[in-house]
Amino acid sequence: MTAAKSLESLLQTFADAEAIWYSSVRSDGRPHLAPIWHVWHANAAWVVTQSTTVRARNLAGNPHVALSLADPMNPLILEGRATVAADATELIRPVFKQKYNWDIATDNDYQFIIRVTPTKLLAWGSHGDGRWRFDGDGWRPLGAGE
Repeated sequence: MTAAKSLESLLQTFADAEAIWYSSVRSDGRPHLAPIWHVWHANAAWVVTQSTTVRARNLAGNPHVALSLADPMNPLILEGRATVAADATELIRPVFKQKYNWDIATDNDYQFIIRVTPTKLLAWGSHGDGRWRFDGDGWRPLGAGE
């Protein structure tokens, strides 16, 4: 077993990733998985999408999502609760601008902002073996079987 990287290092790896896989659940229970750009800011993952996308429609029925890096041999998975964050444009605009050179405030096609508040972070492979839970006040390591 490889020692876990620090939580801060894992969150930075997640933040630095070019894109993530975003998994949500349709109203009929079928999963939906698609790649998307993202940023990490203020203890949350943020994505901006079109209001007509499956991921946007899925929020109405089930806010639970999973976000993952693309590497299946070295998983880094963030589970959380997604909410519409219509008033967050100015908060996350500079973060998207810096990471992607994308001004979300002037992109009329992509105006649906989703905030994912984390509940759990899982890592293994080259990331080491680590599990953490976020309870709103901060992160804590998970014990076996949690």
